[in-house]
Amino acid sequence: MSGEEQQNGKWAPWWIYVLVILGSNYVKQYLVQDLPVAVNAVITLVLVGTLFLIITVVYRSMRRVDR
Repeated sequence: MSGEEQQNGKWAPWWIYVLVILGSNYVKQYLVQDLPVAVNAVITLVLVGTLFLIITVVYRSMRRVDR
């Protein structure tokens, strides 16, 4: 993301997305290691999309409180 996009407060810093998604994917891999690859891929896509949405909503709600 460019500096301009980051300054307007729409998105959390990139490293928050990376840390949360990598950490949750690590836990997910431990829990669903015996499932087929296709099922694992679908779970991963749903997990990443949901986490992206949650992180963005929480970050934006926190930014509104600060203003």
